Amino acid sequence: MTTPSYQTREELRAFLRLCLNPGHGRDSRTVEALARLLQPWLLDDIAEYAPHLQQLRKEAETAQDAYLTALEAWITAETVDPTEEGEPR
Repeated sequence: MTTPSYQTREELRAFLRLCLNPGHGRDSRTVEALARLLQPWLLDDIAEYAPHLQQLRKEAETAQDAYLTALEAWITAETVDPTEEGEPR
């Protein structure tokens, strides 16, 4: 891990809250939109203060990779789901 850019957990959380709701006529973001924008250095800071979130992120990435692989296989008809046999087309 690197040394966090934010010296305390509260500094980091305050920054992330500001990212969610920047104010001054700017649109707020959803947590999902913010998560897509997080840079590696900021993810490192979050992992430093909340290691459980890093583990969840890794699990989510693994699940996303598995989903994309399965979706590609299904689209290209490389595999057939046995439940499809009885389903209407």
